[in-house]
Amino acid sequence: MDFATFIPVLMINGILITITILLIIAEKMLISYGKCKIKVKHGGETREFTVEGGTNLLSNLTSNGVAINSSCGGKGSCGYCKVRVLEGGGQILPTEEIFMSRKEIKNQMRLACQVKIKEDITIEIPDYLTVIRQMVINKKFNTKKRWKVNIK
Repeated sequence: MDFATFIPVLMINGILITITILLIIAEKMLISYGKCKIKVKHGGETREFTVEGGTNLLSNLTSNGVAINSSCGGKGSCGYCKVRVLEGGGQILPTEEIFMSRKEIKNQMRLACQVKIKEDITIEIPDYLTVIRQMVINKKFNTKKRWKVNIK
């Protein structure tokens, strides 16, 4: 095989990369959600902070000192970063449904890594053991994933 056979493949890849970059730039420039408030309820405590809209809920929680377990680093592949969305957050995504039972979907549970902040949002962080119990009951618990355990 010579180099001439790879030229069309390289051209198509170059075009696709260019389109991807242009879409990312267009989203950043054209879509502005502004400042959004995140209200977090955990145990008997409530915290509130303001973040830039269009960003990820999990990253905003961790950057503001709210501990959320996520063994996959926010890639949506472990299902451990469950939060209950009380207000805002939009509809559940198909990438989240595989980690949720019908009861959890009905109770507005979401994966924090999959929620994009587009408006003010109020969430409740469930008890860590409750999340684990529910995953075991629903047979969604993967023992090969690593857990970060914070004991206070």
